[in-house]
Amino acid sequence: MISDFEKLREKLHKSIEIYGLHSENTKKISKRYDELVNFYYQNERQYQEDNVMNIKYLESVKYLRKIVKDFIKFPTIKEWNCYAKENNLLNSESLKYISGNDWHDLRNKISSES
Repeated sequence: MISDFEKLREKLHKSIEIYGLHSENTKKISKRYDELVNFYYQNERQYQEDNVMNIKYLESVKYLRKIVKDFIKFPTIKEWNCYAKENNLLNSESLKYISGNDWHDLRNKISSES
């Protein structure tokens, strides 16, 4: 299953590079990726510590905190998705799904911790 994640993620990154972040092709691949995540975790947001998604989630949140600390500003979804792609981190949709929060609530939570 992990190789399916990696293959689809690579396909998504290539689509973003070729067609752009908001193209129909990219949106279709992103939707398939989200569906794969949902299927794999069957709507359970409890992950084991050594789980790849948990590790990437914690790493992504760490970088979000660093951005808030360094720039005193929480990134927009578009800014974060570009940064996440460049740094092999989870995009905003994955962060929202795993955390169970929308972007606004995630911003408030991380900003209050910083």
